[in-house]
Amino acid sequence: MTMQKSKLMNSLIAIALLSGAAMSASQAATSADKAAPVQSTQLAANAAATDDATITASAKAAIGSDPQVGALPISVSVKKGVVMLQGDVPSAEAGDRVVQLIASVAGVKEVKNDLKVKAAG
Repeated sequence: MTMQKSKLMNSLIAIALLSGAAMSASQAATSADKAAPVQSTQLAANAAATDDATITASAKAAIGSDPQVGALPISVSVKKGVVMLQGDVPSAEAGDRVVQLIASVAGVKEVKNDLKVKAAG
């Protein structure tokens, strides 16, 4: 009977150890799940910053390469895909052309036009 008690005790100890290991693994997985959204948020913020920089460069290139508006003093800034335009244009048509160019840039969600029409003089 001593041998049976010994086997029973060993089995109980093994079960207890396995249960503890399973609980630790479960807690570790739960902790990892709770930590994951923070990491995802940071990655999303970094991606947004990269996208804004890319949008800014593409928008400036689009304006600069256009023969109608390339030489105009236009300021371009981007935040979360929203492009803000500032500067002076010689006509409403030139302003519309700038907005059209910016709207065609990949990643642009919205264009805020603060361009001022100032006739040459």
